[in-house]
Amino acid sequence: MSQELYCYLNGKIVREGEAALSPFDRGFLWGDGVYEITPCFNRRLYRLKDHLDRLYRSFRYVRIDLGIGQEEVEKLTLDLLQMNLPLLAEESVYRVGHWVTRGMDTPSMVARAAGPPTLFIFWRPVAVEAAARSLAEGVKLAIVPTRRVPPQCLETRAKVTSKLNQILAELEADAVDSLSLMLDIHGNVSENSIANFFIVKKGVLWTPPAQNVLEGITRKVVFELSSRLRISVEEQHFSLYDLAQSDEFFLTSSVTCVTPVREVHGIRPSSPVPGPVTKRLMAAFVDETGFDFRKYLSD
Repeated sequence: MSQELYCYLNGKIVREGEAALSPFDRGFLWGDGVYEITPCFNRRLYRLKDHLDRLYRSFRYVRIDLGIGQEEVEKLTLDLLQMNLPLLAEESVYRVGHWVTRGMDTPSMVARAAGPPTLFIFWRPVAVEAAARSLAEGVKLAIVPTRRVPPQCLETRAKVTSKLNQILAELEADAVDSLSLMLDIHGNVSENSIANFFIVKKGVLWTPPAQNVLEGITRKVVFELSSRLRISVEEQHFSLYDLAQSDEFFLTSSVTCVTPVREVHGIRPSSPVPGPVTKRLMAAFVDETGFDFRKYLSD
């Protein structure tokens, strides 16, 4: 049995099984917090600064003052990585979580009276074989009835722990053995419960505008890589009609980077899965991260 990894909780480094939090924490009571998940490929953190940049943008939006700066959180994370290093396989993928809540609630249950904030940093292993199969075969998506909360109600670019909107979408899709694809309140394509969505039309990438989706770090890297590969990218609203005319579909997320989509609610792309543009981006991410999921495909 593998040893428990180390995690950080409110000033202490403990084993996972020793981490404990009061049920009066506002993260438990109200989902009052923000979070980030940074991938760790082959024991190396990927784009940690980008993730922490977004974490601190989320702090400003939800009005949480962590009380320590971004550089200190980065140092805590790197120190924790060094402690966990002997316990991490050389070829592995982990999700590194940064969870921050407003802290302990008071009897008044007033948000401004809560605190100090709770900071939890932890490692979670990724099932690389299952991820490798998804990358090789593509995943199936279903259009779900639950619509993405509009930015006029809750800013989509903030990574908040109040996830019931996306969880309901995930459960609706799971009922038909699929992953979710959410629409916005106007019927435009938005995103998956935990990933951004792209289509390819005539060699051009289309993805919903940032104001309508979580501003994904991997989404940002796709823009960078596409510029390097001379692939055009357009941020625009598009409908299921546009999707039905597309050559390729794919999802982007921190851990699997680019995941081909083989079907969306019965609509199949006109290109093979993965398509040529998707393949180029997948190969570019292998170079970027130094990790190739294809090595874990069983014969």
